[in-house]
Amino acid sequence: MDDLEPFTVESIKRDSKSNSIRFWQKGTREKGSGYLQYPVIYLSLKRLFPIGEDDQIKESSKVVLSPQEIEDFKKLHNEILISFDKIEQPQYVESKDKNTLGVNTDQYDWMLNSAGQDNLGKIILALMSFRRLSATYPNNYKGGILAIDELDSALYPASQIKLFEVLRRYASKYNIQIIFTTHSLPLIKKACEVYKECQLHSTSSDQIQILYLEKKDGNILFTNIKSYDTIQNRLNVSLSVHPCSKINVYTEDDEARIFIKNLLPRNLISRLNFLQVNMGCDQLIALVSNRIPAFLMPQSLIILDGDASVKINSRIKWERRGIERNVICLPGMCSPERAIAEYLYNLSESDSFWTTVNPDYSKQVCFRDYSLDIIKSDRVKAKAWFNEQSVYWGKASNKAIRKWKKENEDAVANFVSEVRDIYNKFASELGYDILR
Repeated sequence: MDDLEPFTVESIKRDSKSNSIRFWQKGTREKGSGYLQYPVIYLSLKRLFPIGEDDQIKESSKVVLSPQEIEDFKKLHNEILISFDKIEQPQYVESKDKNTLGVNTDQYDWMLNSAGQDNLGKIILALMSFRRLSATYPNNYKGGILAIDELDSALYPASQIKLFEVLRRYASKYNIQIIFTTHSLPLIKKACEVYKECQLHSTSSDQIQILYLEKKDGNILFTNIKSYDTIQNRLNVSLSVHPCSKINVYTEDDEARIFIKNLLPRNLISRLNFLQVNMGCDQLIALVSNRIPAFLMPQSLIILDGDASVKINSRIKWERRGIERNVICLPGMCSPERAIAEYLYNLSESDSFWTTVNPDYSKQVCFRDYSLDIIKSDRVKAKAWFNEQSVYWGKASNKAIRKWKKENEDAVANFVSEVRDIYNKFASELGYDILR
């Protein structure tokens, strides 16, 4: 697998009579050309056949560890099992049904190894195989795949976590893709925690994936679940009752919060926690771009003014940095107060809106102290105008904003849909109810 010569695969028909296909390296069908030089080790549940019940198992010299490998085995064995046993010598043993590294100590020999030690010996042997390949073929070794069925078998929870940490270490150092299945909740919880940590940095965002396999209607389906609570519920065939937790929402200012609450339906507003924190557009974008956890999915939703759309796409490298989209803009191409000002300025002086607000309210009253040009050019004065006029517009400025809302139904509908879609992504990850 030379980096300069990519291995491209194409599908071809096996024969003209059947519809079956096979995969082959594109461009050549020479003998052996379809094979990818990529070592794979699969550890099935067969490895767990008890040593003490295997009448044919015996010591073998087929695998001989170097002095350094022996020392490393001892360290890994005791690190993972959190054991203080004095290991005298690891012994390679094999039979028709299994081959593994047994442990001889000053108190017992390999015939008395526990099922956990047996399982661990096989896994460590696999890791050392990859390390040998790396050392023996430094110019050709590209890594490999280690697949383990029921990783946690016969290991107590603390050892499962230690084994997980060792596997991560070896995977990184020797470029091993490790795939394992498990039903262990402590191990799954650890994997979910590490997954979240990896998401904080673009360089590690794809290091861990968690897939949940389940059987439905005779088919095996997989789901990319990131919430430990959801996995726990499914494995326990139960449903935890959580209060409807809210998602934190950051906006630029009070005006934006007032505007948003007038645009969104009640069932969506009730799921959002609008933090009374004012931060500028540039500051919020920087916090997301720098992957500050509190400002990323699924911790928060960020809603910026309509004029921030260009900045969002130019400054946040979503795909390249592995950041899930949790930043959206309000409808329109300007701040809420300016959007309302421009809309009201273009209303006829005889429009029913003015007298609906108050019999004595008028367009002249609305723009008496601030012209539209001043509002559009000066953000501070735009806010001052909005706050002065909002006292006439009813609770939460609803009379003016809802008037604007009726005239911008498509833009508002798109905004509501966008907020709902992002909320449902949060809900899916955190195990909350999805909004329909």
